[in-house]
Amino acid sequence: MEVYNVHQALKILKEYYITDSIQMVTRWIREGKIRAERSANRKEGWRIHHDDLFEFIEEHRPALPEIMGVYEWYVENSFSMLASDHREKHNKLDSEEVKGDSTHSEELMKQLMEEKNQLENQLINMQDELNLVYEQITELTVKIQKLEEENAFLIDLYEQMEEMYQELKKENKQESSNEISETMDQQKNTSKTSKMMERKLNKAMSFGDFKDLFKKTIKEHGSEIKDLVQQENELINEIYTLFFNEDGELKNEVIDDEEYICPLTKKKYKKNLRSMLKNAIRTKLEQILNPVDGADSSIS
Repeated sequence: MEVYNVHQALKILKEYYITDSIQMVTRWIREGKIRAERSANRKEGWRIHHDDLFEFIEEHRPALPEIMGVYEWYVENSFSMLASDHREKHNKLDSEEVKGDSTHSEELMKQLMEEKNQLENQLINMQDELNLVYEQITELTVKIQKLEEENAFLIDLYEQMEEMYQELKKENKQESSNEISETMDQQKNTSKTSKMMERKLNKAMSFGDFKDLFKKTIKEHGSEIKDLVQQENELINEIYTLFFNEDGELKNEVIDDEEYICPLTKKKYKKNLRSMLKNAIRTKLEQILNPVDGADSSIS
């Protein structure tokens, strides 16, 4: 049985319109699509048996090896039959010439040429038909490759969608579990939840409450602010108007959805209005007690 190296196999694969890339041949060998074995001599590379190579060709070009075999046999034997027929008629022609029948010899020569031309035309037509078959096979191969690429894309897309679906399913299950847990907690801790809601929605403070908060913060700060007692009312008014309108409601710029934004420190606070105000008071006191050179300690 005939054995090919990679270059010989590539030449055959070119003839069958499969590939013209030696890299593809070696890749198919490594992937096991073309059965091959390593030669004892590393310089010779891979050894591919005839049957293994044509089994691969049959998978990619079904029935084409058989068509090519018939075509090659027809081409080879047609010329042999033509030559045999030519010799037979030539001998007959010589025999006729010996007999002196020149008219009949000319007819035989004319008939022989006509048959030769017909045979050549048949071979040309057969070659054209074979080329057409090759073109159709190439077009089908391209379509199959595109379909395989589209199929791989759809499989990948399906896997992504399935993964997203499982994640959403898991999230929904978790959310449902959380909702049940929250409902149970709400039933057990109604009073606590109500206080949290009030705290969440706390968007106002009277001037008197703020004044008490200011004095409490002053005491916590220490004795070093005794000199500021005379400015106490002025500071209270200054800081209060920075946060609240005349009706005691927080200004719009202090509220960002469910968060507070301190206009003095620019920090954000979640649901704790008093903490924000106490921190603002401490910051103002620090600015007065430790002024930065060239900086205006008043609230703009």
